[in-house]
Amino acid sequence: MPDQSRRNPQVHQAVLDATWELLVTGGWSAVSVDAIAAKAGVGKRTIYRWWPGKNAVALEAFLARARSTPPPGSPASLAETLRAHARHFVDLYVGTRLGALLCELLGAAQSDPDLAASLREHWFLPRREPLRALITAGDPDLVLDLVFAPLHYRLLTGHAEVDHAFADKVVTAALLAHPAG
Repeated sequence: MPDQSRRNPQVHQAVLDATWELLVTGGWSAVSVDAIAAKAGVGKRTIYRWWPGKNAVALEAFLARARSTPPPGSPASLAETLRAHARHFVDLYVGTRLGALLCELLGAAQSDPDLAASLREHWFLPRREPLRALITAGDPDLVLDLVFAPLHYRLLTGHAEVDHAFADKVVTAALLAHPAG
């Protein structure tokens, strides 16, 4: 992430808002450093001073929006917690601009190792760690992959519905396949 201490907060927010608006109105292809700078009313140099390029700005705009809807707490049991988080995934991403942007970021990350590393560090790992801590038996990463990989796959491919019923089935199947204590 860019050096926060060098940012003017109003300019920083203007850049993130401009990026988000471009993403919402025109999609990934509408976003470039030139377009962001023009929409935010700043110079390209300002953007490059704080971010290495459009992917990093788009990721920060995504993180700012997605973090405004934090994941659920931890209900009584592991199964209930996993189900709540899987349903939260459905609510946050399916049919929303956040979901479309997550797909676009994941696509861009395939050819941008820095973006892939930033997604892991700032998005996936912070969401996985609290759940990993609740899994007391077996391989926590395998359990989480068994739950969330099918949700991401369906979100990315759009080949079948992603809803609460599917999320519940995935959690049940994951826990049957790999009891996690």
